[in-house]
Amino acid sequence: MNMTGQIMKSFREKFGYVQEKVGEYLGISRELVSMYETGEREVPVDILEKLGELFCVDPSAFFAETPEEALTHVAFAFRKDDMEEGDLREIAKFGKIVLNYIKLKKLDGEH
Repeated sequence: MNMTGQIMKSFREKFGYVQEKVGEYLGISRELVSMYETGEREVPVDILEKLGELFCVDPSAFFAETPEEALTHVAFAFRKDDMEEGDLREIAKFGKIVLNYIKLKKLDGEH
């Protein structure tokens, strides 16, 4: 298993999401999510960007040395049982807002 796939799986499990729901959010099959996680397929950059929004991490977190290190990048974790259609898209929108806020705060601190 490659590290990017391991990190993707670690994030998914931390948030309590199943592969099927993540696949629906990404517009891909559950099997392809599994292939990414096991390293059978390389994860495309556009998928990493969407996952970054969903997990509220900068896409660079997927290139950490270990899943444990990557998990330190999580700005917030939102778990929900029995998700409805579209819930992950709404969570990702909120994650994008949080990431943008964090970036703005960092820029504000630099001046």
